[in-house]
Amino acid sequence: ITYNNIGQLFQSQGKFEQAFEYYMNSLEIREKVLGKDHPNTATAYNNIGQLLKSQGKFEQAFEYYMNSLEIRERVLGKDHPNTATTYNNIACLFESQGKFEQAFE
Repeated sequence: ITYNNIGQLFQSQGKFEQAFEYYMNSLEIREKVLGKDHPNTATAYNNIGQLLKSQGKFEQAFEYYMNSLEIRERVLGKDHPNTATTYNNIACLFESQGKFEQAFE
C-alpha cells in the first residue's frame, strides 16, 4: 500500500515518471504476494490506467484498465461496485478521446 500511496502523491504533484515507478512496484509486489487474480492487484492495474490516462497515453491506459476489469469480473463478478468503477473508468477514457459510441457500450 505504501508504494501505491507514494505513487498517488507523485501523481498529484505532476511527477508522472516517479508515480509510474512506484505504481509498478506496487503492482509487482501485489502480484507476487497476493497473486494475479486478487482484487488488490486489480486496483493496482486500475491506478496505473488512471495515471496513463492523465498523461494522454490512452492505448496503454486501456490495456491496464482491461487487466483490472478482467480480474474484477472473474473474482468479484460483473455486478460488484469495484467492477463498475473500472467500467466507468474505461467509459471516461473513451469519452476523453471523443469515442462517445464506445463510451456507452
